Amino acid sequence: MAELLYFMLFAAGLLMVVKGSDWFVGSAVWAAEAFRIPSIIIGATIVSICTTLPETFVSAAAALKEEPVMAVGNSLGSIGVNTGLILALLLIFARPAIENRKAFLKNAFFLAFLLLALWTAGFFAGDIGRPVGVALIALLVLYVWNNVLSAAKLMDLDIQYEIVDSEDVNDLIDPHSPMPEGIAYDESENDFNVSLQIIIRKVVFFALGIFFVLLGSNLLIDNAIRIAEALEVPHFMVSVILTSIGTSLPELITVVTSVKKGVENLGIGNIIGANILNILQVIGISALLFPIPAAAEKSILLFQLPVLMTMVLSLICFGFFGKGRLGRREGIWLFLLYLLFLVVNIMRESTPVLGPILF
Repeated sequence: MAELLYFMLFAAGLLMVVKGSDWFVGSAVWAAEAFRIPSIIIGATIVSICTTLPETFVSAAAALKEEPVMAVGNSLGSIGVNTGLILALLLIFARPAIENRKAFLKNAFFLAFLLLALWTAGFFAGDIGRPVGVALIALLVLYVWNNVLSAAKLMDLDIQYEIVDSEDVNDLIDPHSPMPEGIAYDESENDFNVSLQIIIRKVVFFALGIFFVLLGSNLLIDNAIRIAEALEVPHFMVSVILTSIGTSLPELITVVTSVKKGVENLGIGNIIGANILNILQVIGISALLFPIPAAAEKSILLFQLPVLMTMVLSLICFGFFGKGRLGRREGIWLFLLYLLFLVVNIMRESTPVLGPILF
């Protein structure tokens, strides 16, 4: 009976984290748009960072509770879910084309470099300590700044816009929907509603979002520990399987939305970007709070990171040797790698051949 209560509280914590993140991101994006920050800049900064908030808060909560192995397990497990499950399903069912091969490969190479850096730090130092955390946070700042500069270059500042009133544009109902090139709404007429009532509402939802994420993160970690103890399995196993799947829900929602809107490349970019932030932001903050003893869970170096590296190197090969489109074969290959990742983590010591070596 107690185990059922733990699972219910775990689910409640997960719901709080996801819903709180949604309120937090929504309020932050509204504030950015109200201050006329271009949407492409918002996507490169606020949204990309905030969609990784569930993993960040959950891993930070684990580190503060002196469960650093759970912190890294949640991050690595999320990378596995994002790449081997969510991205794999996108490739299988949508077969998207790679619109910007250069950007795709640049981000994939950077992700591979980060995974290799984590493995190197863990292998030679035995842990992923505070110096590594500082380096990752510094790289996070540079990564976000580079995204801002890249987004700014995409904005064609030379386009001359003809300002028109909303009644002159009969085929567009939503004043915030994309306008045809060369036409823009009269901003003085179609300004954002920044009345005191709206501002108070957004501030309340922003605060509630933070509160729900913090409360949900603690519920999630506390009950993940209790579930692990009740089932007599390592804490790392619960984080790399259960917690990571739950905190990857925002990425799943983003991919589903991108497919519905016919912009699958947005889903691919979000997945790779989320994976990069799972290292820079999630592991970086966790390592600052409490050093992560990679040697204590030897499967991190011998299995988790190598399998994730194989997934990322596969993406690089798809980008180099593919014909500009990612299809079912690539998706099935990534999904099989995730099944291997999942099965070995579940079976652990009882896995034939691999069990005694890895655990």
